[in-house]
Amino acid sequence: MTEGAPPPRRRWLTLALLASLAANLFLVGLIGGQVFAVSEEESAVTRTQTAAGSLGYSLHPRVMRAVLPDARQEAIRAFTREVRPLMRDRWRELRMTWDEIDAALRARPFDADALRAAKRREIEVRLSMRQLYNDTSAAFLATLTDEEREQIADLARANLDEKIEYWRERRRRRDAERQAAAE
Repeated sequence: MTEGAPPPRRRWLTLALLASLAANLFLVGLIGGQVFAVSEEESAVTRTQTAAGSLGYSLHPRVMRAVLPDARQEAIRAFTREVRPLMRDRWRELRMTWDEIDAALRARPFDADALRAAKRREIEVRLSMRQLYNDTSAAFLATLTDEEREQIADLARANLDEKIEYWRERRRRRDAERQAAAE
């Protein structure tokens, strides 16, 4: 009684199934990570910051684009094209001050005065950037109608109020959690 030889193992089928499983898990992880990585509350703040800038009462072109009609979109793009080259040199200067700050922090022996001087230069460069942007944005905003400027102001204020409320609520929750942990 001889039994037939065992059937040949189909290794290629096993490898194909494992590769398919790996690809599917990769896709599920990729999609799931995007969906579940950021809470809705954080997502709302991110959208607000994107539209309104990171701090303060923002008159960033994104705020202008969000409220102005399509007929004004080209004017906003032209404003951005005009400002960008002017800001480029200041950004270059700012990066150089960051290099100075880095060098001052790494210096041996540490020189606090050198660090203060580098930080002071950074503040001056940031101030010059702010002044340039304020001047150019004021000139652009002067070309808009009263209603268009009011729409921009409404959105900028709403974004600012939303951010303020978000951070207040976040602080309240954090303080409540700390108080609960202390008890």
